[in-house]
Amino acid sequence: MFRNSATQEEFIPGPIQKINCDWGHDKLFMKRLDLIRSWADGNKYYKLKENIAYARAHNLKTIISKGGMFSNHLYSLAHACAYFEMELICAIRSYQADLENPTIKELTSLSKDILFLDPEQYNKFGEADSSHAYPDSMFIAEGGLGERAINGIKELMNECIRDHPSHIIVSGGSMATACGLIASAPKDVKVIVVPAWKGCKNEFIENKLSEFGISPLCEWELWPDAHFGGFAKYDRTLLDFMYSFTKETGIPLDPVYTGKMMYILSEKIKSGYFMDEDSILAIHTGGLQGLRGFGYRYPQDWKMYEELIFMND
Repeated sequence: MFRNSATQEEFIPGPIQKINCDWGHDKLFMKRLDLIRSWADGNKYYKLKENIAYARAHNLKTIISKGGMFSNHLYSLAHACAYFEMELICAIRSYQADLENPTIKELTSLSKDILFLDPEQYNKFGEADSSHAYPDSMFIAEGGLGERAINGIKELMNECIRDHPSHIIVSGGSMATACGLIASAPKDVKVIVVPAWKGCKNEFIENKLSEFGISPLCEWELWPDAHFGGFAKYDRTLLDFMYSFTKETGIPLDPVYTGKMMYILSEKIKSGYFMDEDSILAIHTGGLQGLRGFGYRYPQDWKMYEELIFMND
């Protein structure tokens, strides 16, 4: 369920699947990055591809990156480093170590070094600290955000526009994927971004685009009000929606990114936001390993959903 195996450097892209839901729109599709088969799945494959290539080309054997206790980014990066026989140092934001956390257990099983940093230490930890402590290493920012990640996402856009969607919708955390899509979308495609965290405004995206020298051809829009209280927050409405959607379609979602994206998309469709001729492509960014973290922390809420996922797997 959470990983797709691959041999050698095989890459099988995620398919585009028609979504049949009673939301009142016939042209609704999903790009299933959770079904990628390679050394990483989800949007992480595209975000990490050029970083890994750069490290290998420059004979850098150690990568350092940072993230939260249930980070999809670190999880995927750890598997990539194991695949390419590289070392990974993980800086984890946490007030205390939690070695029973399923994501931490996975990192540990891959023999990855973990630095548990309190939030103040974590926020200060960056590329300069990384280079000083670990010479001849490569630092990757939280969530993979960087020029190489954005360039990698452009490959994803090429896959997405083959069926000529009018709208592409994606969830965002660090916004590397969103920036890459906005940077590479043709002018007749509108990119819609659903932030996973509270308080995101247009200025945040605009600043990121400016930072990386991106002048988009396309129109883009932010839907900032589907955070359900903040990053990794949820309520019964979101949980019930995810259960209903997965039971109907067989597609697993996660509560941090794709669950919130599909919820707000369903609401927008029902409200008449889209025209009948619009073709909507939602990007499933993967991140399903995070479900284990929710089951670990909140088993009373997520046991039934996990059982449904495994039943469909």
